[in-house]
Amino acid sequence: MVFHRLGKACGQAVLPVEDAVAQVLHRHDEETGLIVLESAVNRGLIHDADARHLLATVPLRARRTAQHFSPLAESGSETRLRLFFQRIGVPVEPQALIPGVGRVDLLVGRSWILEADSQAYHSSSREVATDRSRDLQSRIGGYVSDRLSYEQIWFTWEHTQQWLLDMVRTRKHRRAPVPLRSSR
Repeated sequence: MVFHRLGKACGQAVLPVEDAVAQVLHRHDEETGLIVLESAVNRGLIHDADARHLLATVPLRARRTAQHFSPLAESGSETRLRLFFQRIGVPVEPQALIPGVGRVDLLVGRSWILEADSQAYHSSSREVATDRSRDLQSRIGGYVSDRLSYEQIWFTWEHTQQWLLDMVRTRKHRRAPVPLRSSR
């Protein structure tokens, strides 16, 4: 295979990143295309304007998903979660800034914080302690906060989607956050 040998000889990709992403957008399912595109933007491999140009060329079947492009996604897991909510018409804000908590992966509705955790970025005890502190602060602020693991988002996705739907059906995410009262 000339293609395989050329890639090894060069020590880099054979196609420019923009061309490779365009191939994914045109030849894979819509979700995969959006995940790859947003990941490329997040890593600085493609500029936002170039991503939007690529999206203008997607096949008609992918246009409905392409409209959900966000340069704010910091991982494929975040993209997958956000897209799930967008497809079912539930308001979701990526990288939302919550007073007293900081920036969160997703704010679903008005009061449900979802964090997409991965083993690679949440393996140290210091990071776990920081996450737990942020979760506590969010609850004090009246938010519901849940963390989903990489495994839940990628390996048991069907089960996770059902759980997310069950949570949406409670409609709790629509309520405004009600901070806990001080006992003083």
